[in-house]
Formats: sequence, structure tokens, C-alpha cells
Amino acid sequence: MSLKNLSIFSLSVLLFSVFIVIYLNQENSKKLKRIGQWAKDNQIKVDTSTKAQKFTIDFDEKEWNLLKQKLSLTRFFTSLKDVPSFDFGFDPDYARELVEYWGNKFDWKSQVEYLNSYPQFRISINDTLIHYVYYTTNPTAAKRINILLLDGWPGAFFGFYKAIDFMEKNYKDICFEIVVPSIPGYHFSTPLNKKHNPVETSMQFDALMRYLFGELAHYYIHGEDWGSIIATTMPQLYPSRVSGIHITMPITSESNILNNICSLLLPYVPSLFLSDQELEHEFSSRYSIKSKLWKFWDEFGYFHLQATRPDTVGHGLTDSPVGLLAYILEKYSSWTFERLNKISGAKDGGLDFFKKDDLLTVCTLYWMTNSITSSMRYYANSFNAMLEFRKQNLDFFSLSVSQTVPVGVQMNLNDIFVTPFWFIKSRYLGLIQYKIVEQGGHFAAFQNPELTVKCLVDFITQVEYKI
Repeated sequence: MSLKNLSIFSLSVLLFSVFIVIYLNQENSKKLKRIGQWAKDNQIKVDTSTKAQKFTIDFDEKEWNLLKQKLSLTRFFTSLKDVPSFDFGFDPDYARELVEYWGNKFDWKSQVEYLNSYPQFRISINDTLIHYVYYTTNPTAAKRINILLLDGWPGAFFGFYKAIDFMEKNYKDICFEIVVPSIPGYHFSTPLNKKHNPVETSMQFDALMRYLFGELAHYYIHGEDWGSIIATTMPQLYPSRVSGIHITMPITSESNILNNICSLLLPYVPSLFLSDQELEHEFSSRYSIKSKLWKFWDEFGYFHLQATRPDTVGHGLTDSPVGLLAYILEKYSSWTFERLNKISGAKDGGLDFFKKDDLLTVCTLYWMTNSITSSMRYYANSFNAMLEFRKQNLDFFSLSVSQTVPVGVQMNLNDIFVTPFWFIKSRYLGLIQYKIVEQGGHFAAFQNPELTVKCLVDFITQVEYKI
């Protein structure tokens, strides 16, 4: 096809797309109203007479000694000389190094003291135990902002500690009322003996915010990984209470006809859809259908397992600390750094960027709370729930977020996927901020707390002062 014919074809497609957009927006409005009514009918009633219990993480010496004993009995396997480190997953030689450090040098007792440095609570909401950090920065400041910080898998509430510290020290004119809950099934939001999904989590986290700040409270949400999905769902349910959402993993709809058509056109006419900055960072190839299919093949083996057979994987990870370590930290490598230049062939897979104590604190939290299996079940539960909600014509997982809710996106170039502004805007209709972070990865606040906080506070300032 000649360039002229391709341009004519592309223009025709775009004109056709205008009609699709009008139709989809009308359908979207109808569905959002239906979801709004469903949310009103199913809203969790907050019992203010119920008192949240102060929670302190205990140093369990017996469990800690058992973990060290298991580490000392680890059976390792031989690495391959003709396969670069981390090309087949977590490198066995580096696993030996971390196991030796974990068992002999890592000070879990000191880490427990650090984890307890921010006040924590637990409360039962709708028969589900919710653990959360609740901390107020600069309480005498005149400006007060309620904010919900949400992580995902395989993260932890602890991943926001450095971000909270930076917020307190650098924004003394704002009082941030910060709430960091653990997703049900994660860490101290356990035990969990029933299925749970992002819609239920969204309803419970909204109930938590109303419990803490009153029925008329407004709040912002910052979300990473599952936290981005929960942050997307909450304004679908409660658009009048959510002041804005700031996310690092925007999910575009796989059922959006326009998006699918334009994804096919993107590699051929990238300038129609991409900014100069996006073109510079090769979004045209990274967001192509071919690239996404390869990414699913190369990176999403864990995803398929956890969405279908989480309990099978859980048996091994629940009983083997080195298995748990390798399974979790392989993600902190492959989702944080560019594979060809930083991971493949590197002895540590790039992980020496982080402090060993920080990485092992994440692993030890999953181990001590015996929550790795329940955290992985969240994938299977979520996809089963998606199918069930669609049967009820409640399509939370692909429906747009109303343009009345401001949205900010921090697009980290080393994350699993990158998504161009044009495609994000088609779902997040209130998108007002889109920042590309060149050295960022999936675990944004954990990897780069200062930059993540700056992006977040810039977004909140833009909303609050209508900049």
C-alpha cells in the first residue's frame, strides 16, 4: 500500500472512529449510571461504634528461627554456563548469596521495629479483616488532604514508607492524612478464607475512608499494580467521593473497538497517535500488537498460573523460603530494569540497586504472615469475578472512568507495559496529567519514592488549585 493510500485509509478509519467514540461514550454513560445505582444499593454500612484495634507487628523468635533453619537446609541446583544470568529466571548463584545473607546477616528484629514506626490498625469490614497504616503528616498545616496509597503484588504496605517520610519532610504546608491498607489476603489482612476481588476491595476501602473521615469525606488515591485497578474501580463506584486518582498502571479496555483498530494502525502511522516524547521512547513498537503478544509470552507465565492454579504454586512457596524469595524477587528485577542492558547476564539481575534489607523485608513479610498463596489467589478471584460481573452487565474491568474524576498517570518506562497518552485518554476521560519517567519501573514508590511523591503531589496541586 502506498503512503498516499495508507493516509487516505487512516483518515477514513479516524472519521469512522469519531462515530464509534460518540456511540461508546453514550453507552459508557448508561453503564456508569447502572454501576452507580448498583454501588448505592450495595454500599457497605459503616458502624462508627466499631473500634479499630491498634496493631503491632510482633517479633516471633520461634518462627524466625524456623525460617533460618529452613534456609540452612536449602538444596540448590547448578547454573548453566551457556545461559546468561537471569535469562531463565532467578539466577541460582545469586540465590545462594541472598540465602546466606537472609539466614546469617539479615536483622528481622530491627526491621520489625522499623515496620512498627508508623501506627497500624486492623478492623473488620463486611466480615473481612483489613490491616492499614494511618499516619498524619504535619498536623498543624492549614491545608488537609486525605489520601489512600495502594500497592499490589508482590508488593507490601512497607513499600510506601520512604514515600511517606519524603512527603512529611518536603511538604510542610500540607497535612496529608495517609491511609495505606493491605489488600485482603495480603500480609496482615489475613487470614482470608473466602474469595475476594477488586470490586469488593474497592467497596471496603471506601468504607474504611468513610469510617476514618466521615460519610462526606473526599479523598485522593495513588495506586500501583492491583492498586491501580482498585483506584480505577473506586471512582466508577463513588465518583462524588474520589477527588482524583494517580496511577502507575493504567489498564485500557480490551473490548474497546476504537483502541483495537488504532493499535493495529499505530506501527504504520505512529505520528497520528504519539507525542514527540513517546516517539523518542519507541512507544510505537512497544505498544504494538506484536510487542504485547511477545510480552505476554515472555513475562506472563506467573500470571497464567496465579489466575488458574494459585494453590498448586502456593504449596511450594509456602514451604520453601528460597522458592518464595526467587519467585518474588525475580519480579523486582524484570519489572524494574531494561532486560537487555541491566538484567540479562548481570550476576544480580539489577537487584543490587535496592538494599538487600528492603528486598528481604518484603519476602519475610510474605513468609511470616503465610500470605503468598492468598495474595496469588487474588488473580484467580478477580478474573472469575470479571466474568460474573459481565453476566450482570456490570463491566467494571473495561468501563471508562467519568471525566468528572481527575486522573494523573505516571508512566514508568521500565514497567511491564507502556501505554501512550492517546490510548489512556480513551478510558480515563478526566486525564489531566501524564508524566513519562525514564528510570522508573513497576514498584514506583519502592524504587523511586521522591520522584513518585513529586508526581503525585504535582497532580493533587493541579486538581486543588485548578492549575
